[in-house]
Amino acid sequence: MPTFFVQPAQPTALSDRYEVELPGYELWATMIQNVHILVGSLDVKEFSAALSRTLQLWPHTAGRLTDDGGRYKIYLTNDGVPVEFEERPHESTSSVVLDSHVIQSDLSGLLNSPHQRNALDFEVPLLRLKIVSFRDETTLGISWNHTLGDATAFFRFTHAFSQFYQGLHLVYPPPTFEKPVFPEPSECTIEELRPLMYHFHELYSEEELRKKYSERAHTSERVNWFFERHELETLCNSLRQRSPSAASRLSIHDSLSAYIVTVINRILPKQIRKIKVTDSYRFSGGSFAFPNVAGNAVIDALTALPENPADITGIATSIRETLTHYRQHDVISTWMSAASHLMLAAVKAGKSFYYPPSTEIMPVNSMAAIDWCSAHFGQPESHRHHMSGYGLLYLRIFGANPWRGDDGSWHAPEGRIDISIGVPQGCRQKVLDILAQGIDNIKIDG
Repeated sequence: MPTFFVQPAQPTALSDRYEVELPGYELWATMIQNVHILVGSLDVKEFSAALSRTLQLWPHTAGRLTDDGGRYKIYLTNDGVPVEFEERPHESTSSVVLDSHVIQSDLSGLLNSPHQRNALDFEVPLLRLKIVSFRDETTLGISWNHTLGDATAFFRFTHAFSQFYQGLHLVYPPPTFEKPVFPEPSECTIEELRPLMYHFHELYSEEELRKKYSERAHTSERVNWFFERHELETLCNSLRQRSPSAASRLSIHDSLSAYIVTVINRILPKQIRKIKVTDSYRFSGGSFAFPNVAGNAVIDALTALPENPADITGIATSIRETLTHYRQHDVISTWMSAASHLMLAAVKAGKSFYYPPSTEIMPVNSMAAIDWCSAHFGQPESHRHHMSGYGLLYLRIFGANPWRGDDGSWHAPEGRIDISIGVPQGCRQKVLDILAQGIDNIKIDG
């Protein structure tokens, strides 16, 4: 398949520098991969020009990882970013993307070199794109190395790309590249926090990690479901009335996560004991929080749940109280200092950390606050955004895509929430049956 390369327009935003430092907390050995679907075709000339301007503002995306004696950096090489092109004129996108849900089974054919498991590879581009031209639509696959930044940073890059493609001004401020430095933790601090960081309990080589991910794919099956905004608001308001200590603070996110826990607890022999919420401190206001940084600003908040597996109010309250604790500036600083230390130590040892699947821990990663569909490349009514990947009890939350009705017209999501979660083999239909009963049928008091 033909590939062309796009280089950053000059001078770049970092023309006075030759490298970007990567503290330990930036060393995520994973990729974030998105696929955007557009009606019709892309203007390749405008596409290339827009990408070049975007790379100019985000020049680290056109660089290369380097290990400078145990100090990891992105060397600003201004290399061309590869864009692979494929034509499938006799196929429809529906042969690959089966419905409007964000999470799909397999998008590998729509991505450029999608099978790279370890993102800490010094030889490959940090950003790769692929355009596939179908019969009536075009897909744009973007593979983003996690060392470039978290999902918010990736979204802002994509949004800028979309704006430039349309000939519009940027909506968000340009990225910054100064990274906060967290203090080196004491051994006492590391040992105190290590039990909460279960992904560091065992470290794996690249080959071992590949095997782990392969095994994980066979331990669960995916459930996708939509929730309307109004039903989640009703649930949240009901829980607030029953949780006086957290009445003004319970969020829709807390309520939805708690509801899913109670659903899963109805079909598992052992109840979920903990929830791990991936939370952002980007906008926390702390001295270490740089809102526009092209980097990672995330923390894992581990919540112990009430003994009653059906106590949805107690579960939601526990989540909110834990997030409130983890959002304190001193807690973030201490947690991040330990996490950064352990991530750097793992990379230096040639190992990677791993979140092992468990029927007692439900990881939650919500991107509902990120409006991916606003990066629509000029198609606000019909643009869709997709990702792949699921794991046992891994709850992923998104704003829903538009969908096409039987009459061919597009329908706006209007606050609809789209979730995906992996459930044990043989449990998928049971979960779907419970969800189909509706939120109104749950017992709020457990």
